[in-house]
Amino acid sequence: MRPTWTEIDIDSLKSNFVQVKRIVGKNVGVVSIVKADAYGHGALAVSKALIESGSDMLGVATVEEALELRESGITTEIILLGGIQPNNEVENVVKNDLTPSLFSLSSAETLKKYAERIGTKLKYHLKVDTGMGRLGVGVEEICGFLNELSGFKNLEMEGVFTHFANADKEASDFTLKQISVFKTIFSLINQAGFYPRYVHLANSAGIQRFPESHMNLVRPGIMLYGSGRIGDHDLKPVMKLKTRIIQLKNLSTGTPVSYGGTFVTRRPSVIATLPIGYADGYMRRLSNRARVSINGFTAPVVGTVCMDLTMIDITEVPGVKVGDEVVLFGDDRVSIEDVAGWAETISYELLSITGKRVTRVYV
Repeated sequence: MRPTWTEIDIDSLKSNFVQVKRIVGKNVGVVSIVKADAYGHGALAVSKALIESGSDMLGVATVEEALELRESGITTEIILLGGIQPNNEVENVVKNDLTPSLFSLSSAETLKKYAERIGTKLKYHLKVDTGMGRLGVGVEEICGFLNELSGFKNLEMEGVFTHFANADKEASDFTLKQISVFKTIFSLINQAGFYPRYVHLANSAGIQRFPESHMNLVRPGIMLYGSGRIGDHDLKPVMKLKTRIIQLKNLSTGTPVSYGGTFVTRRPSVIATLPIGYADGYMRRLSNRARVSINGFTAPVVGTVCMDLTMIDITEVPGVKVGDEVVLFGDDRVSIEDVAGWAETISYELLSITGKRVTRVYV
């Protein structure tokens, strides 16, 4: 097998879940976010571990993600955070006992008609927009929306929620405004005769920074995977991305390396080739920027990252040989946050784009 893999530390995952519960308290439920293949960690294995740890629900983006879990035997409640598309997903949602978020009347109408056809009441979580400007019903339209929903007697508003846009930023004003807008909308929801069982605002940053947003349900995502720490919370990295050296080259001064010759040796150099590239999620942007961890040292990535291969300069790392293990991120020397900084992105992206051909090993 190709010597490129991720190690997924299930004990660290469970420890991070315990930290969430420690922060929010025993009376607040948890929707563990496992969308995007559990941020690249493997949705099925991660979901099982989180359910064992006490997760009340799971959150995914799409019907396809939910069906993968149902078909593998997961029976825990699953919320479809991305909602449903009218006319082509409702049957799968109902047959697989999924809970859709609702933010459009067309989806509500589709759900209502299907409920009428099968003679049952279907539950949903209403998504409201308090400042994200993405999905959700805004404060200006909520009263008319609720007036329409009140006629849908075979639909049940089980929950209501919103999503924070800037809760991880140092300034708190915008998030506090979102909380205030949510309270206004929630009051209007109650006045319209809806009393949802679940109320949830807090994502990972909200959990850590805004206790007033915890309500009776929270939605941790990135913090479950050991990133996005704010303050002194004890979050442990869950994924290590690893590979092994497949070739060593002794290059003379002035030798270009990789496509375009973006790196040229300035001294006699030892260059190691790694069997990982941008097709595995190791971004091309990391060319000539990133460092990797090897044999107790760090070494720079040199030349352009290729689709399947990456080169590193190990001239100053003693005793390196073909087959030696290299950590791309996840240990004490090179963190996921380090690599995200070099790539000018966020840890979420790096984790979730780790490719399918990178084997997941659960330890």
